Amino acid sequence: MSVSKRFGNRSGSLGGICQLIFAGIFFFATAVPAFAEGLYPLGDVEGIPRFSDEHIQLRPPSDTGTRPPLIVEKGDLFLGVGNLDEGFTTPWGAVWQPQLWVFGTMRSSLQMFDNGVASTASEWRNRFDLYANLQLTGTEKILIGVRPLDVNRPDGFSGVSLNDSRDGGGTENFNMAIRTLFFEGDFGSLFPGLDSGGYKWTDYGFAVGRQLLQFQEGILLNDEVDALGLVRNNIRLPGVSNLRSSFVWGWNELGRSNARVNDAAHMFGFFNSADLYKSSVNLDLIVVADSQKDGDGVYVGASTIQRIGHYNTTFRINSSIAEGKDNAKVGTGVLLSSEVSWTPKSSDDIVYINTFVASGDFTQAGREPVVGGPLGALGIMFASPSLGNFGSELSSAASDVAGFAVGYEAFWMNHRRSLTMEIAGRKDTGGGGFDDMAVGFEYRHRLAQRIQWQFDAHYSLQERRTDGFGLRSEIAYQF
Repeated sequence: MSVSKRFGNRSGSLGGICQLIFAGIFFFATAVPAFAEGLYPLGDVEGIPRFSDEHIQLRPPSDTGTRPPLIVEKGDLFLGVGNLDEGFTTPWGAVWQPQLWVFGTMRSSLQMFDNGVASTASEWRNRFDLYANLQLTGTEKILIGVRPLDVNRPDGFSGVSLNDSRDGGGTENFNMAIRTLFFEGDFGSLFPGLDSGGYKWTDYGFAVGRQLLQFQEGILLNDEVDALGLVRNNIRLPGVSNLRSSFVWGWNELGRSNARVNDAAHMFGFFNSADLYKSSVNLDLIVVADSQKDGDGVYVGASTIQRIGHYNTTFRINSSIAEGKDNAKVGTGVLLSSEVSWTPKSSDDIVYINTFVASGDFTQAGREPVVGGPLGALGIMFASPSLGNFGSELSSAASDVAGFAVGYEAFWMNHRRSLTMEIAGRKDTGGGGFDDMAVGFEYRHRLAQRIQWQFDAHYSLQERRTDGFGLRSEIAYQF
């Protein structure tokens, strides 16, 4: 990627550019979509034929492709065909059909990056996510997961720093620390004798153990926490086709203070999701009680998801409130964000426009150390690959800032290949930060049934700092 003019070391120039970009985004969001509907898509295009009058026989399994087996499959095969094992009846009346499935993903990345502050760095890093799933019924299971090649820190992935001898030529962070371990089920399914007629409210779901919690697309909470969760589905109210309410208590492993784990904090969450006639609404509340100084906080999130004409839209408001003074653990701030996307005619391509405004210092209730900040869900320029020291192209923090991400994702070869191109920017609104912009792309290609290659590149224009850039090449193998 080339840029004809550099603004990285010119104070004030980039701020004016950001203002012009924001004006352009407003015009693009209001005037261009109607015109762009008729443009020829970048990806594969297919016509929309009428329904055929011809009877089409279902194809036998041998003609639909080979099912890739998992590392270990004991009991019934995962997504296999044939008769199911009859299982056995437990003393409390439930019928269990145990199956053990072991699966995982191996990622290996060669990456080079320059953030405009430190010298250019290049590295080879690896990550292996390995899981064992003991499936007892359709609703009850035990899941355990480890990451044997990293220690859950950006600088803790096994590999080699190619231009830095401080790691002695390489790091080997082999470990079997448990990152995921929980049991989940449903009381009604687990103890069917409690309601043999099916008339009582016994269908309460639950999960206990170390588990991933993501709410408001990770903006409010994105962490693996030792927690107990209770959920009730299918609550019927006037005008609501389905309401799901969950209560979560987390007592350990909450990522705070720059994403470092804090075992002294307890999290209490009440999460609600309602399907209305024209939209889905989410309303979430989290209270964190921290025995350490200035750690208590309240977090609130609300969102609505719907289609408006031909456009998919999402609007969110998330807020964090510090009980004491703002600090690294918790700050007081509000983050407003919107997402608008649509599909060009006769294609599966996606055009999206995401915008955000943060007032104050918005912080997440919890965040795993290797994932990005609250803006990570709003564009690939704000998202972290969660592999090595290669962070997000633009800062994903949400403190007195406004910004946007405009992108286009195209697909080819029945989604075996895809290309996402994006331009994004941040404008400081508090007077103490920087205005930054970045342009980049993400290319994915499925090389084989289990293997995917990904190539990323970006260039960033940074106010009062040297411009930044980055390149990544990653191979992912799914077992």
